[in-house]
Amino acid sequence: MLRSTMHLRLKPGNDVDSAPLRPDEIIDDPSKASVSVPPVRRKGLSFHIARDTRRACEFVALAAALMLSASLFPKWIINEPVSVFWGTLIWLTTYAGLCAIGPDSAFDCRTDRLAQKIGYWLKATGAIIVLAFLSKDHLELSRLWIATGVMLGGVVIYGGMVVSDQLSESLHRSGTLGDRLAIYGTDGRVEHLLNILQNNDRRFQIDSIYGETRDVAVAAPDRIKLRWGLDDLIARARAGHIDAILLNLPWHEQGVVEHVMRRLEEVNVDVMIVPSELQLARRTMSIQRCGPFATIALYQRPMQGIGALMKIALDRSVAALALLFFGPLMLFVAAAIWIESPGPVLFRQKRRGMNNEPFTMLKFRSMHIAATDQNADKLVTRGDARVTRVGAFIRKTSLDELPQLINILRGDMSLVGPRPHAYGAKAADRLYEEVVARYPARHRVLPGLTGLAQVRGFRGNTLREEDIIRRFDSDLEYIERWSISLDLVIIVRTAITLFFHREAY
Repeated sequence: MLRSTMHLRLKPGNDVDSAPLRPDEIIDDPSKASVSVPPVRRKGLSFHIARDTRRACEFVALAAALMLSASLFPKWIINEPVSVFWGTLIWLTTYAGLCAIGPDSAFDCRTDRLAQKIGYWLKATGAIIVLAFLSKDHLELSRLWIATGVMLGGVVIYGGMVVSDQLSESLHRSGTLGDRLAIYGTDGRVEHLLNILQNNDRRFQIDSIYGETRDVAVAAPDRIKLRWGLDDLIARARAGHIDAILLNLPWHEQGVVEHVMRRLEEVNVDVMIVPSELQLARRTMSIQRCGPFATIALYQRPMQGIGALMKIALDRSVAALALLFFGPLMLFVAAAIWIESPGPVLFRQKRRGMNNEPFTMLKFRSMHIAATDQNADKLVTRGDARVTRVGAFIRKTSLDELPQLINILRGDMSLVGPRPHAYGAKAADRLYEEVVARYPARHRVLPGLTGLAQVRGFRGNTLREEDIIRRFDSDLEYIERWSISLDLVIIVRTAITLFFHREAY
């Protein structure tokens, strides 16, 4: 934990047990000859080596799982040994290839990585099934073997992830895992940056913090050395005591940044820079090519290419099947509404859609016709006199949302996405966009019938500002993490949540 009360100052007095420079640490500039090298932090196991080792172990475990599942069908092994060999090899190679070209972020939570890996395993399964169909005269694969292999492989992937996470956490905590990182620059957010890195990253062991000036206050754990001067940093990097350097410098001071970058070109270390103005606002920035230039991609369309087509196909097919399945129930609900309260069966309301464009959202009417609230100016409370008896039931069971399947077929909505809000929706008497500065960011995708916020229990009235803040954070997380497998997980969790949720009224 970071100390909040004690501040250490970057002064020469902080040098502990200074040692003279070795011959390989001599700097050409005589003015730098007095630079001292502090005690050396032991080099840890490289994160990249640990990752590749983990992948190799996973590959071997999956091969064993496929062999075990094949052993359950001895007749197939005896009759088709060539098919067993090639089927196993192609399955494993396809999965390994997908893992190799896919992103591997240390900031992703275990759920994200598990969903990603299971998705790769299922894609590899699909590839082997298609290949077996196309070459059925040469490759005879057992359907029971494929089914068993899918299940055993999923267990191996999950178990391996749990074990590797616990092992890497233990190794990182002991200082055995991670490259040695030095942070240069004590720009205002260095303590926040320290907190983020210590709690969310296992790629590095933070070795030291270097200030540009001698008199700078930084709260840091005792094990992190506080140093001063670019010359001392370069000396330690040249001596092989540092593996990576993170520059925490204000971008508007272009001359300073360029000077430091030129100096660091002479040493063989990884050099990174923190975009200080953006680091709190964005987590998913990446480097993208734009012609001959390397640019920072602040925002990217989350759903592109084949993934976008798969989402559209999933939306339209499931919505059409759901309308057929729930059609009789919807007719019964419509009749009950019409009998109890004369007026239109459907309630039409303008909601915010993708790109913040308005669209007409459909719901079963749950209020008396004279009391309907087009702008959602007044929240519905428990026992609200405006709500009919049928309306109270369909709101509690979420049956009033079923007409939105039509919105999905129209292309106004998706099965999964941020829930569409009314233009006058408020939290604690303040409009949502007044509470959350980045509120429009949730409109970069189609709104959904359900979403990540809903399955986490963030639904119902927004009586406090925290209610909309938590929903917004979940919506933004969904956009950044999106995948077809995440959509499927949310759909399943929604079906389960409907049986236990008690907040709607």
